[in-house]
Amino acid sequence: MIGIGKSPLANFVIKYCNEYIGKVLYPYPLFFDDKKLLLSSKTGYILYLKKLVKLRNYIKVALWPDYIPYKAAAKIVDLDLLQNIVFVVPVHSLSDIEIGEELQDHGFNIFFGYASDKKYRNYELIDFLKAAKGEKWYLGVSTRKELKETILYNFNGLDVTGFLFGRNEDRKDSRILKKNLEELLRTVSKSQGRQTTLYEFSKLGG
Repeated sequence: MIGIGKSPLANFVIKYCNEYIGKVLYPYPLFFDDKKLLLSSKTGYILYLKKLVKLRNYIKVALWPDYIPYKAAAKIVDLDLLQNIVFVVPVHSLSDIEIGEELQDHGFNIFFGYASDKKYRNYELIDFLKAAKGEKWYLGVSTRKELKETILYNFNGLDVTGFLFGRNEDRKDSRILKKNLEELLRTVSKSQGRQTTLYEFSKLGG
């Protein structure tokens, strides 16, 4: 399962890779991660949650707002309206795993999100793998090294940036970009045997 946040790459996938959308590739807004809104202010998560509710019928996977526990979010919106969305809970500190577990206790399907950038976490990958008991998502894959880690450690999902697909001029060439995207799909599918669909994931754990 590969998410693509709001970007020219997401627009490209919608235009040229329609056959993969909703099966393996989840471009924005199917994968929702409005970081600009989240980072707009300390209360950016309030607008983010309200936007989630507004667009809930178009979203399949979404980033859960950083550091926000279930109870705080429930004061902003009716979270029952978001039960059909699978959330990726960013784990900046291993204590953030509790946020994901609380969402699970309230019936949500979630991934525990591992941040590719070290400045957004205070632990090492091996610590995350030991502590997060459940489905895991690699956040912000932008290098081949990060992609290899995703495959080596059997992450269940990931989101990618355009930087994963080479030079800027290559990303502007639709033929080359589609070829590189299909290579990514083959690489991930080969390593996992097959891609887990959202429907299958939603059934995990009952």
